Amino acid sequence: MQHSITRGSWVLSALPLFISGAVCAATASASQKDETLVVTASRSESSLWESAATMQVIDQQTLKNSTNTSIADDLQDIPGVEVTDNALAGRKQIRIRGEASSRVLILIDGQEVTYQRAGQNYGGGLLIDESSLERIEVVKGPYSVLYGSQAIGGVVNFITKKGGDKPLAGTVKAVYNSANAGWEESAAAWGSIGQLDYRINSSYSDQGDRDTPDGRLPNTHFRNNGQGVWLGYNLDNQHFGLSLDRYKLSTQTYFEDPDGEYDAFSVKIPKLEREKIGLFYDVDVDGDYLKKIHIDAYEQTIDRKFENEVATTQIIPSPMIQALTVHNQTQTHDKQYTQGVTLQSNFTLPANNDLVLGAQYQRDRVSQTSNGFTSQKSLTGLVNVETRTRAYNESEQSNTSLFAQNDWRFADNWTWTLGARQYWLSSKLTRGDAQSTTKGITTDTSLAEQSAHDNELVTATSLRYAGFDNVELRAAFAQGYVFPTLSQLFMQTAAGGGTTYGNPKLKAEHSNNYELGARYNGNLWMVDGAVYYSEAKDYIASLACSGQAVCNGNSTSSRGGYYYYDNIDRAKTWGVELSAEYNGWAVSPYISGNLLRRQYEGQTLKTTNTGEPSVNGRVGLKHTLMLNVANVTSDVYIRAASSAKDDTGTKEVRSPGWATLNLAVNTEFGANDQYQVNLALNNLTDKRYRTAHESIPAAGFNAAVGFAWNF
Repeated sequence: MQHSITRGSWVLSALPLFISGAVCAATASASQKDETLVVTASRSESSLWESAATMQVIDQQTLKNSTNTSIADDLQDIPGVEVTDNALAGRKQIRIRGEASSRVLILIDGQEVTYQRAGQNYGGGLLIDESSLERIEVVKGPYSVLYGSQAIGGVVNFITKKGGDKPLAGTVKAVYNSANAGWEESAAAWGSIGQLDYRINSSYSDQGDRDTPDGRLPNTHFRNNGQGVWLGYNLDNQHFGLSLDRYKLSTQTYFEDPDGEYDAFSVKIPKLEREKIGLFYDVDVDGDYLKKIHIDAYEQTIDRKFENEVATTQIIPSPMIQALTVHNQTQTHDKQYTQGVTLQSNFTLPANNDLVLGAQYQRDRVSQTSNGFTSQKSLTGLVNVETRTRAYNESEQSNTSLFAQNDWRFADNWTWTLGARQYWLSSKLTRGDAQSTTKGITTDTSLAEQSAHDNELVTATSLRYAGFDNVELRAAFAQGYVFPTLSQLFMQTAAGGGTTYGNPKLKAEHSNNYELGARYNGNLWMVDGAVYYSEAKDYIASLACSGQAVCNGNSTSSRGGYYYYDNIDRAKTWGVELSAEYNGWAVSPYISGNLLRRQYEGQTLKTTNTGEPSVNGRVGLKHTLMLNVANVTSDVYIRAASSAKDDTGTKEVRSPGWATLNLAVNTEFGANDQYQVNLALNNLTDKRYRTAHESIPAAGFNAAVGFAWNF
């Protein structure tokens, strides 16, 4: 078997095919050591090799080669990163180091994408058009000092293209994926003409139901499209920028009901749309101390429509045994309006100090309209009750903060980084009206204005040593901070037959993170590794109602699921991350993976069975063949994860371990290598599996073919 696979990969290498090398290089090559520049770790341009943070970059070539239907899948091979879907095929998200997607901060060009409708363990999703991207920077561990709340797990910064080195460049790309019988098309053009920089991009994706070894899964199809524009102008030492982008998604929830518990079950998001306008200004002062000033401002709208239908038949034992059919329908339309501004100054001070000082202000306003219908009918006719509800509420959250970070090169090869951020947060419910009609009787209620406030100082520090040849050593401590969303504080959310109430008495989540890391680049080896430990407290979780005032007196029972948010959980996480590649042979072996152990502590529970695989990662062999007519790269690899058990919910959930064999072949050809053909053969053994954090079973054997023209 191994012989046939090897021979097959060499045969494919001789074809004019081009496949993305899907693995993300965690360390820099010898040339990248000087050339790979990143901005996320320090809020200013610096070398990836010298970064005090544990971070990886998904570069332009990897993005060009990708045949994935979700941008989250482009990140899945980064050690410590896992993909989650919340049963929504079109809205995959990522977790970092065991932390839920709601605790991972998403940035676009350094500007935050908040999602105040987020509840427990999920965020808004990665709502961005991949064709606009230059690269993706992923920083692991808390980064609340530089970038604000939501960064306990890490930060993902999507960096978009902004001009180029010639008047016109671009790409046109199409990908067919048999796993979804779907197509994705995109086009982008960019360049620089005199002092003007520009980029324009657009994409469209229509994916069908997912094909698994057991057949195609209903309610797993989705569509998305995105458009974007960047305009920049350079005037001597000043740089002006304008960005416009829009992303729209429609999807629905996949649901399994093997026991026939539900007569009907449907959760749809017919519309989830993000629109943003951003302004940027940079000036290179280059004074004795003050070097740069940066200002950016943006306005963003997230518009969501949500539809939910659940019907069940229950047996009521008293006063006489009878069957009761309960039918719930909910329609919600909510909008979030966000305005934000950042001011940042970079200084070079005496005694080898580089200082970043800044201030940020951000305000989120959410309006929500909900319409509900509930009917209870018995076959005997003794019960026949219909209730219609309508609710409208408005809430807002404002966040003002000051931050500073200083790098001090206090001795040869030693750099000490120290940073801090002071927050002032305010959240309030400004309007809450509800109307309920049952048996012709209408009841109107109005909620009093509610508010919550928090002031917090968070810190971070790191030490870096570069005194050994080809080696960088680092040690770091950072605090994480996540303030409750407006949904968790004030809103009443209905989905899947259950209702969850907000709790204005919630506290912010906090964490302390400790890390040791090393990078090595020499003797044809590239290695990056880290050991980390974190302690988090005051996790927000949903609890079953038992008559609490915040639940309006409701209790969870067989007739209805009622829950409320509260701070109950603590978590401790230990982990080891490693990426390594050797380039001394005709084929280059590589490995990337994560070892993780996590412990939850709740009010009545203490367990290490938290649903996290102890081991996951990827191992493979890459080969590059240089021909007169084409450059061909082949990559055969295994992606795998160990089993996982989750005792943190109402019942134990087991996720078996899995491993898939995959092959990718990449080809560039043409006079200037301007043509690409991408082929990915995934899950070659047609493995039946589901990852620990995805609710939808994975696709069976499938092929993805991509064609691109770069000009």
